[in-house]
Amino acid sequence: MSPISCYILCLETANAVTSVAISKDGQCIALGEVLEPNRAADKLHVLTEALLTEAGLSFADLNAVAISAGPGSYTGLRIAAAAAKGYCFSLDIPLIAIPTLQAMVEGVQTRYAQMEADVYVPMIDARRMEVFTSFYTNNKEIVRSFPSLVLDPTFEEMLQPELKYLLFGNGAIKAVNLLTGKDVSIINDFVPSAQDLCAEAWTKFKDGSFEDLAYYEPHYSKAFHSTMTDNHK
Repeated sequence: MSPISCYILCLETANAVTSVAISKDGQCIALGEVLEPNRAADKLHVLTEALLTEAGLSFADLNAVAISAGPGSYTGLRIAAAAAKGYCFSLDIPLIAIPTLQAMVEGVQTRYAQMEADVYVPMIDARRMEVFTSFYTNNKEIVRSFPSLVLDPTFEEMLQPELKYLLFGNGAIKAVNLLTGKDVSIINDFVPSAQDLCAEAWTKFKDGSFEDLAYYEPHYSKAFHSTMTDNHK
């Protein structure tokens, strides 16, 4: 039988921010965020414990853990995956993985009230002129997917002139000078949040769409290379 109320811990560290939310039946009831970049290692567990206290809950009350599954920061994804697996193993609860780009579309539609675009293009900075991105409909269905994409003058040719596009995320600024005649809007200040995972995590929980804890790995999109490796090729 399903519990009367379902509490899901949601973790977002795929981008520079560290964000934690607790949802009850798909609704965010507690949110903690550190906007200072790359603080997941020392802030993720602290935020989680503080939010549980704020919500009047304990770890034993959690029914699942949801994670922003990537693409995004290699280090951030690894930290959240390790934390989520630890919680799930110790509490004997399932792990839910939600594509980061899909969660970003949810966030721009709900928190930024952007519902009029034909095509949503979340963009995560992947260094130089490269971004992690996919094209989504307003129903969050993928219409075009990329392992990663280098933004160059051919990018504009991918956009259909009769459609209205919305580009957002910390990689969107790279496209500004490449766009001339298309109907394109750009949101430069979009910040991902764990609350954007809540609704989809609830849907996946009800559907029983869980990850295999023993074998789950985040979606990195491309192989990790350290700075030293990059400088010594």
